[in-house]
Amino acid sequence: MGRTRFGHVGTKVKDITQTNIENSGVFDIHEVSILTAEGNWRTSNAVNCDYIVVAGGGGGGGARTHHGVAYHGGGGGAAGGYREDTSTGLNFNLGVTYAISIGGGGGGGNNSDNGTSTGGSKGNNTTVAHAGGTFSATGGGLGGSASGYSSETGPRSGGAGGSGGGGGGSYNAGGSGGSGNQGGYTPAEGNNGGSGPGANYQWSAGGGGGGANAAGSNGGSGSSGRSGGEGGGGTTGFDSVLRAVGAHGGHHNKIDSNGANTGGGGYGGWQSGGASGASGVVVLRYPSSATLTGSNGATVSTTTSGSNKISTITTSGDITFG
Repeated sequence: MGRTRFGHVGTKVKDITQTNIENSGVFDIHEVSILTAEGNWRTSNAVNCDYIVVAGGGGGGGARTHHGVAYHGGGGGAAGGYREDTSTGLNFNLGVTYAISIGGGGGGGNNSDNGTSTGGSKGNNTTVAHAGGTFSATGGGLGGSASGYSSETGPRSGGAGGSGGGGGGSYNAGGSGGSGNQGGYTPAEGNNGGSGPGANYQWSAGGGGGGANAAGSNGGSGSSGRSGGEGGGGTTGFDSVLRAVGAHGGHHNKIDSNGANTGGGGYGGWQSGGASGASGVVVLRYPSSATLTGSNGATVSTTTSGSNKISTITTSGDITFG
């Protein structure tokens, strides 16, 4: 590009280059003005990006049944940790390849008729390599299993994570909600889960999983009691997409629809097992003069909004800015 248009002042033509990554050679002020207007004059070899980084959501806990009929609901899975910044951002050097790992959602727990219900699985972290190191959000906490009695051995309490999982319901020993913001970040990446009740030998519902914007609520009890604990609310980011919603605790087949790449939790089990949590995502916003490409498995979808591009990365792999 530069060898035929620019860089004539005091420099041999063979020494002149002007690419998307750098300027090399001697350019006069008129040439600098033209390149700046075209968005091709490089004052830095890095791109600064606003970001949304969301980890995988936790899986919901399994229910405790009796002759195949559900009596106690599993805890709701928590949202994956949610981290967003439109101020400092992350820097990526041009022409350098960086690895991104999109956290998968945790699996749901199994129901049981004999006291061996299982909790869900914790969601997986999402990590982004960048010019300054590695940036992470923490996987959502697991939903605890329901139980009939305190003697049963399933993990009744919700697990810690980006947000905390809901506790499972029980006749007499409900599980406590898990703690959120396991990464210890400021601002917090998520909230606590709700508890499952010890229902005084009545039916019981699981607690709700925590979300990015609110804690999960406690589960209810009794055949006519209120439904499973509500999942904590999520957050809408700079791209106007709602993500990181906590899931309901199990009660009469309450089902959440936390789709792939939202980081939402999996609902707690009732008549069927707990649901899996949703996978995470990375969203980067940066000047439209730069171009982001994915490789080694990374799926990148890019739109233009005014003077910026927004790239959504939904699978693990490598990214490069040019």
